Amino acid sequence: MSQDSLNLTDLKTLKRLGRGVRIFPMVKIVKGEVVEVDDGSQIDDFTFINGGTGVRIGKFNHIASFVSVIGGGELVTGDFVGIATGARLITGTHHYGDGQRICPLIPAEEQCVIRGKIVLEKDVFVGANVIIHPNITIGEGAIIGSGGIVLKDVEPWTINVGAPVRVVGTRPKVKEPPK
Repeated sequence: MSQDSLNLTDLKTLKRLGRGVRIFPMVKIVKGEVVEVDDGSQIDDFTFINGGTGVRIGKFNHIASFVSVIGGGELVTGDFVGIATGARLITGTHHYGDGQRICPLIPAEEQCVIRGKIVLEKDVFVGANVIIHPNITIGEGAIIGSGGIVLKDVEPWTINVGAPVRVVGTRPKVKEPPK
C-alpha cells in the first residue's frame, strides 16, 4: 500500500483488501464493510463507491478519477478491468412503470426502486463517461467506447459505441503469457 492511500482506519472498514492495492486519499467509499478489492488494483482520487449490496473488484483493476458506483445494488468485476474517468455504474434506479412517483424524497413505500447487479467480466475496458444501467453483464474482453450508454448485456470480445451502445467490431482475445 502506498503512502498516498487512505489512512489505515478507513481501509480497515473494507471487507477485504488485497496485496499491493492503492486507494488514493480523495476516494469516498460508503458501506465499506461490503467492499472487496483484490490484489494489485488501484482506485484514483475523486472516485465514489456506494457498497450497496456488495462490491467485488478483481485483480489488477484500474478505476480512474471521477468514476461513480451508485444505486445500492451490486458490482462485480473480473481481473484486468479498466474503468476510465467519469464512468457511471448505476446498480439501482427508480422505475416509472407502476404509476409511482420518481422522487427520492418521498417515503420508501411510495417509491419503486430497482436494484440490480452489474458484472464486468475479465479484460473489460469501459471508456470515459460511459453509463452502465442495472442488471447488465459486459462479456469478457469487451470494450465500451467513451460516452456509451449500456442498456443491455454486451457480448464478449466486442467493441461497442453509441447511445445506446451497439457492436461496431471485435477485438482479438488476450494472449496469456506462457506459464
